[in-house]
Amino acid sequence: MREFLIRRTDGEWFDAGWTACNPKSFPYEVIPGWGNHRIRVLGVDVSISDEEPGYQVSFDGEIDEAVALQIVEEMRENLEAATGQKGRVVEL
Repeated sequence: MREFLIRRTDGEWFDAGWTACNPKSFPYEVIPGWGNHRIRVLGVDVSISDEEPGYQVSFDGEIDEAVALQIVEEMRENLEAATGQKGRVVEL
């Protein structure tokens, strides 16, 4: 399982809905399951949970590290665009 955290760097919490966490350049579908928001990307289930330090993104299945990081970076970019708030990605 690959896990990341999208942390806000200019405050405490992101002010965005879950759709801001969807990737831009990868096809995905919203699926049921644990976490606040769950999608399937490239055949891998991805859960996004609102945790105290930021949004925890967990990939439940085999995915290339560089691809997973690219997906999470796109999520961060979407959050920044939707809110005007800055963030960074931390690999857990």
